[in-house]
Amino acid sequence: MNILFTLDVPKHLQTLQAEKFPDDTFYYESKNHFANLAEVDVIVTYGSNITEEKIKQAKNLKLIMVFSAGVDSLPREVIQERNIKVANVRGIHAIPMGEYALSFMLAHVKKAAFFYKMQNEKNWASEEPITELAGKTLVVAGTGAIGAKVATFAKAFDMEVIGINTTGHPEEPFKETYPITDIEKVASLADFFVSVLPHTEQTTGIYPMSFFEQMKNNTVFINIGRGSAVELSVLEEASKQQLIAHFYLDVLPEEPLDKSNYLWQANNVTITPHVSGHSDKYLDRSFEIWFENIIHLKENTKLRNEIDLSRGY
Repeated sequence: MNILFTLDVPKHLQTLQAEKFPDDTFYYESKNHFANLAEVDVIVTYGSNITEEKIKQAKNLKLIMVFSAGVDSLPREVIQERNIKVANVRGIHAIPMGEYALSFMLAHVKKAAFFYKMQNEKNWASEEPITELAGKTLVVAGTGAIGAKVATFAKAFDMEVIGINTTGHPEEPFKETYPITDIEKVASLADFFVSVLPHTEQTTGIYPMSFFEQMKNNTVFINIGRGSAVELSVLEEASKQQLIAHFYLDVLPEEPLDKSNYLWQANNVTITPHVSGHSDKYLDRSFEIWFENIIHLKENTKLRNEIDLSRGY
């Protein structure tokens, strides 16, 4: 097969896949090793650089392997028309995103930002009250690999964990689960609420003002899923009204967020630039899934993490 990479691949991974698959030809566009798109069987990409025109040129294309969890940017219509398979690296983000969520939960109860400020002011603020994660209730919207890892980490800190998924079906390690239609009812139970929902028609704008109004005023909301789950105007208004204690936002409806936006300086908002899934082990984990899928594609068996584009995941 002719396989085109449109992303940077470290030399050790290039060498490894050449050894594993000596009968295949690998092209690295990011290294200026260009392939004729008409002859390409597989494109490996982060997704955002795949256009409808490229798909039309790649007349032999059988698979688009996306080295991210989201496939929102792909030109779905032409891919579905051609019956081109799509797979992603869902699951590799579980550890870094779980660590991200827990790091901010711990930082919140231990007031890391406050004490950093006090250090800069040379203020020995020893009377500042500090709380624990133990005994707190964590609600996780999305009980897949990432949500389950967040819950596993939280249980190690003796938290109660509740999950939300499409139907409310039981999932480990959640104590109980609720259907997504009950999301506003469950909001009132949360001391911490972590959203890892994918981008779908159902999840777009799923957190309106009424959702945050149901929460306790000391609740923390963390979004590491998709920014489209909350409209920007809702975030701004909920923050201004101080409806909850804090918003930790790794994803936003507009990225990058405009520098003039109110959220940048809000005292109850922490913004990170869509980095919760980043890790020094990202590509190595991605290649484990990719190597499986080369074999599946050749054997015409079901791909790992094959995407149903009509559902979006």
